[in-house]
Amino acid sequence: MSATTDKKLVEGLEHLRLADKCMKTSLFKWKPDLDGAAAEFAKAGTAFKNAKAYDQAIESYVKAAEAQKAMNSYPFLSYEQAGLLCKENKAYDQAVDFMELAAYMFQEHGTPDTAALTLEKAAKMVEQTHPSKAIHLYKKACEVAECEDRPMQSGEAIGKAARLLVKENRFDEALECLKKEINFYLEVESYAHVRKVVLGIILIHLHQEDYVAADQFFRTALSYPEFGTSEEAGAVQDLLRAYDDGDDESARSTLSLPIFKYMDNAFAKLARDMKVPGGIVRSKSPEGGTSGSLGTADEEEKYPGGLC
Repeated sequence: MSATTDKKLVEGLEHLRLADKCMKTSLFKWKPDLDGAAAEFAKAGTAFKNAKAYDQAIESYVKAAEAQKAMNSYPFLSYEQAGLLCKENKAYDQAVDFMELAAYMFQEHGTPDTAALTLEKAAKMVEQTHPSKAIHLYKKACEVAECEDRPMQSGEAIGKAARLLVKENRFDEALECLKKEINFYLEVESYAHVRKVVLGIILIHLHQEDYVAADQFFRTALSYPEFGTSEEAGAVQDLLRAYDDGDDESARSTLSLPIFKYMDNAFAKLARDMKVPGGIVRSKSPEGGTSGSLGTADEEEKYPGGLC
């Protein structure tokens, strides 16, 4: 343990002593000094955090929050600090609990935009370890932003939930979230975002081998402003045609376009792994022409007499 760490630990303990002193009552001091105690607990938390004594830091910040709450002050920052330190301590469940509490306090004190951001921050913490919890938090952030009539923020939050749902192969739930995302972006006329989400929905339907749903949604999307004449619309039309024709080569060529290739990882993976049912792979014949084979069957098996 370094001298600096020792110094910070001693500093933290001293602030705790002063905080306890503020909380005591006596014959001449009938009420605890909550304001002074909260300040000392917060200083103790900072000192312990700098010493990487996370358990003591968390406890100090929680005590600071409790003191602030008792005097109807603003405990959300202390709860948020406790949550962030729980993450450092890899206590993810506890981290989320504190972050949700901080978000609730932010909302209660009239800063809902910060509440939504706090929920998103909490979701980001647990995306890898607890994806279902992260999805819940992103949805909650969307609801908070929606209540405050912030469609852009709502769209971003529900979109993050949708992409996690795709990664978790929960496609029906993902579709619901993506359709909500489109509605939020339409509200703020963010048509570039709308076009990207449309691509994602089409990829999910085709991944589920539901050409009819993909085609129906594409026809719906043509009514969205600026979509019908966009590069995305042309690419989707080419992809649907290739998929319907069972033309794996054409589908693969379309899916290698930058608008698919550089999508969010969750959707880019769907594009890479796309399978065209009964897909025909066209290859050069010995005579220099083209012949067809079934991409999903034995590659040595040819259509007698060529393809119709």
